[in-house]
Amino acid sequence: MNYVNLFQKFDSKFVDYAIIGVVLLFFIGILAFEYKTIGLSEPLLLIPIEWKSFFDGLIWPLVVLLILDLVLKYKKVNDPKKFVKKYWIDIVMLILIPIFSAFKFLKIGLSLIKKLKTAKMSAKALHKTKKVVKK
Repeated sequence: MNYVNLFQKFDSKFVDYAIIGVVLLFFIGILAFEYKTIGLSEPLLLIPIEWKSFFDGLIWPLVVLLILDLVLKYKKVNDPKKFVKKYWIDIVMLILIPIFSAFKFLKIGLSLIKKLKTAKMSAKALHKTKKVVKK
């Protein structure tokens, strides 16, 4: 049996269950590490900080599984217009996930820029204060 036939016979239920599992793990990470994002003052789950990078990295296996899911769905429909009409929400979700994950990195970047600006202004203020005190 060649790989194309095996791929076509691949049960999409497995992919659906894998997507559900990765999404559940992703939300566990949100409850443990990104609790302020959802309006909580403290985490609901206490997970060691060493696991944060694992939970942050779950976005990429999720994207791969969603792409695989769309490929399997397209193989069943085999008509681009029907595919987009029937699975448009899946396509939009797949497009939005990397965009929203970029916002997370942008937030980290903006936070770093704000800290650097604050440090720069503090250094300027300190320098000006030294000049005034010397006069």
